[in-house]
Amino acid sequence: MLHNYAFLSGFQEAPKNEAVGLGRGHTQVSAMRQAPTMQDDKTALEHLLRLVATDALASGKSIELDSNEALLRLIPILCAYFSRKELIELLGKKVTTRILDLHQLEVVQNLFLEEQLQHLLHLFNEAHIPLMLFKGPALAHTIYSEARLRTYHDFDAFIHPDDMPRADRLLTQMGYAFYEEYRSNVIDRDRTGYNYTLERQDSWLKVVIELHTAPHPSEIGTLFDIEAMWAKAQHIEVLGEPTLTMPPIDHLLYLCWHYRFHSFSRLLWLYDVVVMLRAVGSELDWTALIETARRQQLASTLYYCLSWCHNLFGVEIPADVFARLRPPLICRLLVERIAMPDEAETLVLPRRQARRIIAHRAMVDSTVEIFKVGLQTLFPPPAALARRYMDHSRLPLQLYFLFYLVHPWVTIARGFRYLLGSRSKRRQS
Repeated sequence: MLHNYAFLSGFQEAPKNEAVGLGRGHTQVSAMRQAPTMQDDKTALEHLLRLVATDALASGKSIELDSNEALLRLIPILCAYFSRKELIELLGKKVTTRILDLHQLEVVQNLFLEEQLQHLLHLFNEAHIPLMLFKGPALAHTIYSEARLRTYHDFDAFIHPDDMPRADRLLTQMGYAFYEEYRSNVIDRDRTGYNYTLERQDSWLKVVIELHTAPHPSEIGTLFDIEAMWAKAQHIEVLGEPTLTMPPIDHLLYLCWHYRFHSFSRLLWLYDVVVMLRAVGSELDWTALIETARRQQLASTLYYCLSWCHNLFGVEIPADVFARLRPPLICRLLVERIAMPDEAETLVLPRRQARRIIAHRAMVDSTVEIFKVGLQTLFPPPAALARRYMDHSRLPLQLYFLFYLVHPWVTIARGFRYLLGSRSKRRQS
């Protein structure tokens, strides 16, 4: 079966200036790549891949694609832009073979997930339970020129809190089982996420749906207005089924926040922002975007995500936008001088994770906020502390507060190790 899907997906060595095809979308993707912006993207991705290859060569290690979060989920994009021969020239035959193998699995999984998503949306529509899709499936079917360029491994959707009991019954009838992603969720009074999975004995693939009553709380506090999102939700059609998605400004800010929340670990999430800006940029109300970002305490986060889209992928951003979003001096010093002096290298290399975490913490909108971040780093909210330590602990969940005696010292020790390691590397160089 995998070989049949591989054949349908066009896995073959293409001429040097042809992309590795994606089945039904091969013609569209090839045409899309001829546009100037697509050539810019290919040049940008080639630069990032060379950084990965050069770093691996310098360290004497092979590229571990399965553990490289920055590139792993970007594989469909890479296969659309580069021929097999070009990938071999950039990354070597072994890594290219692994890329193509993983791409086959992505194609198979997405064909399976599309069928399940269509069925799920159909039943929710019949039950009159509105869902607001966001991230993967919503982006694939709205802003990407070919849906199969944007694969996904689960379904994310907002749901009205009052609809959760009916949704739970419906999903249970469909064969889904509720599960706790984190052991500490049972003591989280502010929880907003509910996870369900569908597993069958006759399939090695499973389906995961995450229903959210609101964007989940985090250590990088934001002020998303979920009621306003519902009021402005846009009607779309996904796989022939009507549904809703977030309005562009809210979705764009959510993507930037989500990328930062996960410490900028996956380049795909930045590329989502690139594609969205290209899709809606000409009609985007930049003033409303900036005002919403400030209101949601995401001005600095938006500033840097827009900067990377512009600097790395050539996305056109009005010059005054950067002036109006300019972060406070202390934020710029921490992000640009300490955490990310080379933004491309920091975003793509696995060994730069510590720098990405610093940037994740430092993107604040005021000088006062940086002190709050410092305190939250040492004394995180109870839910965050319990999630970090209690999931792998045998202690009763109610004793999570004991880790407030341990966490500050662990954090300080890690900070010192990072500083000493950085100084040692500078002396060696």
